[in-house]
Amino acid sequence: MTDNQKSQEKSFDQWQDDAFSSVLSVTLDNTNPKRSNRAYLQNVANELRSEGSPALITTSTLERVLIARLEESVVAASGISVSGYLINSWRSINAVVSNLSGAKGKSLDPSTRVLRITALSEAQQLLVSYIGLSLQMPELFPQLGQPGQRIIVGALLADASQADNPLTALLPVLFDQIIARFKDDCLPEVIAPIFRELGLRAVLPSNHSLLQPGFRHILQAVEALLAHGEIAQAIPHMPTFDPEDCDGRKMQTSTALGAFLALSAFPGSDESITKVYYLDAPSRSKQDREALHNSLRTTVQFLQASLFGIFDKLVRSGSPERQLTLQYTLRTLATNALRSGMQVDMTKVVDDGFADNLAAVWLRLSEPFTNDPHLKRIGRVDPDWVAFRAVRNGQDGGLLQGLDDEQHHIGTYWRELTRISADKEFVDSYLDRQGKQEAAAAPSFGFICDCFFTTADALHLGPMSTISRYLDLLKRIGRFKEDIERIQAAPELLPPIQRVNLPLAVERWNQQLDSLKREKFALDAQIFDPRRLGSILVFYRFAMCFLLQQIDAQHRFPQQPFAMPAETTNDTQQQQQQQQQRPSLDKWRMLPQFLFEDVVEFIVFLAMYSPDTLIDSTLQVGRGSDGGLRTFDDIIPLFVVVFLARPGYISNPYMKAKLVDILHMLTYRDPREDSDYVDTHEGKVSDQYMRLHPSIYQFQACLDDSVLAKKFLVPALLRFYVDIEQTGASSQFYDKFNIRYYLARTLRALWARGPLYVEATKQFFLQSVDTGSRRAEQGDGAATTTGNVKRDQQVIEEFVARLMTDTTYLLDESLSQLATIRDTEKRQAELASGARQNAQAPQQQAGAGDGDGGGDGPDETRDLAQRLQEAERIARSYVSLAHETVHMLAFLTRIVPKPFQAPEVVTRLAAMLNYNLQQLAGPKCSNLRVKNMSERFSFNPRVLLSELISVYVHLGLPSDASAQGDPQPKDKAAENDITAIDRFVTAVVEDDRSYTAKLFEEAYGILERRSLKSTESLNRLRLFAQKCKTAKVDTRVTEYLEGLAPDEYLDPLLASLMTDPVRLPTSDTVMDRSVIKGQLLSDPRDPFNRAPLSADMLEPLPELKKEIQAWREAKLADYNASQQP
Repeated sequence: MTDNQKSQEKSFDQWQDDAFSSVLSVTLDNTNPKRSNRAYLQNVANELRSEGSPALITTSTLERVLIARLEESVVAASGISVSGYLINSWRSINAVVSNLSGAKGKSLDPSTRVLRITALSEAQQLLVSYIGLSLQMPELFPQLGQPGQRIIVGALLADASQADNPLTALLPVLFDQIIARFKDDCLPEVIAPIFRELGLRAVLPSNHSLLQPGFRHILQAVEALLAHGEIAQAIPHMPTFDPEDCDGRKMQTSTALGAFLALSAFPGSDESITKVYYLDAPSRSKQDREALHNSLRTTVQFLQASLFGIFDKLVRSGSPERQLTLQYTLRTLATNALRSGMQVDMTKVVDDGFADNLAAVWLRLSEPFTNDPHLKRIGRVDPDWVAFRAVRNGQDGGLLQGLDDEQHHIGTYWRELTRISADKEFVDSYLDRQGKQEAAAAPSFGFICDCFFTTADALHLGPMSTISRYLDLLKRIGRFKEDIERIQAAPELLPPIQRVNLPLAVERWNQQLDSLKREKFALDAQIFDPRRLGSILVFYRFAMCFLLQQIDAQHRFPQQPFAMPAETTNDTQQQQQQQQQRPSLDKWRMLPQFLFEDVVEFIVFLAMYSPDTLIDSTLQVGRGSDGGLRTFDDIIPLFVVVFLARPGYISNPYMKAKLVDILHMLTYRDPREDSDYVDTHEGKVSDQYMRLHPSIYQFQACLDDSVLAKKFLVPALLRFYVDIEQTGASSQFYDKFNIRYYLARTLRALWARGPLYVEATKQFFLQSVDTGSRRAEQGDGAATTTGNVKRDQQVIEEFVARLMTDTTYLLDESLSQLATIRDTEKRQAELASGARQNAQAPQQQAGAGDGDGGGDGPDETRDLAQRLQEAERIARSYVSLAHETVHMLAFLTRIVPKPFQAPEVVTRLAAMLNYNLQQLAGPKCSNLRVKNMSERFSFNPRVLLSELISVYVHLGLPSDASAQGDPQPKDKAAENDITAIDRFVTAVVEDDRSYTAKLFEEAYGILERRSLKSTESLNRLRLFAQKCKTAKVDTRVTEYLEGLAPDEYLDPLLASLMTDPVRLPTSDTVMDRSVIKGQLLSDPRDPFNRAPLSADMLEPLPELKKEIQAWREAKLADYNASQQP
């Protein structure tokens, strides 16, 4: 080496020493006055001198110098944290490199400039390594001052808030260098502390509230971080992204994304929403509150768009990252399954805001395939996804589709879900088969399939659970308000001590009520956000089509018109069809119940609270015909009709009841405007007209245009009227009445639309009397049917029995409660009158006794008030139900009387009619007069009496279309069946408990005085009454025969002469067919030993029948001979 080269090398080493000393703020020469303010690293200087090397800071000695600078004593003396020092040094080097690379470096010799830049770059790389190490393993360094993640996050937030921070502009360069250094060496661990620090900042009050700008800065900082693709790719691999020890609420508080997903405007997430933003909302106008809602919704839209951006970058980073993001979501949902339950401890699960944001993100991710008008990618959703999520791959629960479910949270959740139509035994068997298939060849599900089921579950545990709690809140507010009003109206219910403090108590209660209202208004802003409701509806449009596709007989829907599947039955032909569908039906049964339940619940919610969303043209997605199926006009009517017509595909009866709710609300008629009473001129319709929403008219028109609705809807509703008798719930006795009320109102609305549904009803009922010839004439496709002829007949028989039983119970309860109300109010008036008299009496007479207005004083007053409240509550419910049931009975007996004249029901029906006619027209009918009974209870005894009388006339006389003003053709078989008519008339007069000829005369008088029926209708009533008088004489023949008949000719239950004896195989007892069939309609068990029994099990006894008939004819001859003069 020449002297000149040595001089150049020495000068370069000296330059390095000067440069590094400056940027690192350290020195190995304490004699240089220019370096007096720098940390003197004496030990390093001494070591170098002892080694015979010059005490200079060069690339060869740089790391030794840096290590010495990071010793605790030096760090403490400097007052700057390790990370702060490293980042400042890196920033200083970056500035020098920029100068050398820019104009200032052009004056240098090119080779010299390259050497200097290279040396500085090496130093910068070393600093980046130590910056990453300090982030990844801070315990290796002195814990003094700000850690690196705080410094970096501070710079990120300064950029978002446009504050001054010297590091801010250099962050992209720093991140690029960190990525280059750690891309293949623990980049997730390096990034994790920065992400965690952002999460910690997000939960600070100034950043967590959407009313403050801080949350925007947090999200912008996250977006800036994710702008680096390698960082987005690293995030799902961070140890804090989805820690194994996190579940339930910890998924919100202890995971990398939890703090950002927890940002929300839900009152449970941010108290300032109710305590500040909606503080005076109860006193504001609706328009003012809507303005508050819209402002908040705009903020939430920004939030959820940012969150979607985060997730979108994660799932697009690569296949492993997509699977890890999916795993995080599925585990979050699995460990928060309790959110969908009742009485949830919200401290143990993620809050509403977190759940709502997670659902919003996955809704956005699903939009590419759910927003397609033609639903072209619906075939990529495999129903077996659910089963395979519930199966663990191998004995040790290894990977399934890339998911690391070591804790089995995901598998357990999907395994234990309630299925749409499968019990535990079937589920276990199916999963066992699928587990074996998986071991042989694991299935491959695409992201569309993953996204669909994940979104459905996120909606179930998020928005749908929140809506459920919102509806509970509405009930609480309503009950609280009613309680306050009731106590204010009747303070005598309170003990004297509480009565004194009532004004203060009412003030406190109103404050609590306002607090509940503020919570309600805060939820209104989120739940009724049109954008949010619309995106959910579009997703459920896809879900409805997916569910319909699974049971479509051809499995080609929605690309082809829906083909109605076979009924779940024991019928051989339909069993063969089901066998062909077996694989797809097994998959159907394994689907989670919540998928169907949430769709139905959401439509019910929209129909009740946000019907505008249903008919929003932008949410129809399709345009009809070949433009794609429309959400409201095509898919919802089809969905409702199909699953009502094929109820066997759904196990839970309450899910079917929700379908009836949809129909009831979307075919709604205001009961106050009813004017379609059967053969009744009660015409006062309420002056208070309800303005119906356009969705009702639109939905009814869609039903009218539906081929499937014309054929299947009426039979399906009648069938469900029967099926809802048994729900399996402890409250099934009371539940069925509410459901049947909606059924009755729906049928009434359909019948009122014209002959279409009336004729459909008639055709269906006629199957019970004509199953062969009529079907042969019309063709099977022309008849309205449940899909099975035998089931049709059974439905009709059971429907008649249920309708009759309901009428009996509801009328009895309604009328008895009205009588109780009348008696209670009369007694209250007596007590009030007595109290006034006592107050006016002289002081000396105060203790002389209470007289007629006495009683037990305050105790009796409270008892009467409580009794009245209970009676009013029951009456309000049952009176409406009774009116609808009687109307349906009158309407159906007019168009199809034959099923109601059947031997197995006619005796009970006649007894029920007679008993209630006695209540409405008998000597005690005045007991039903209650003050304001129409306004308070919707009770109209005149209509009730008139329609009840119509039932008598319909069943007891041949039909007369002209008299009834009915344009519909009558059942000719019923008109000419004098035997059936006589059977009913005989049953009426044989009811010794209630029947009297005078009863019909009283009813005639009331109907005539009140002008409730036309002259022709009154004449028919008179004709029926005369027919009853004639029949009453003939009942002596029956009494004569039954008195002489041997025991083996008499039915063992009713002691009546049998006409069609049958043997009960379960007890070997002989009974009359009509008697046992009537018994089985209400209880399908042998009355003698309670063994299960059905009508098709009865064994006819033709020989005994002939024997009884011959005996009867002989005895009749003897009787007639004895009556001759």
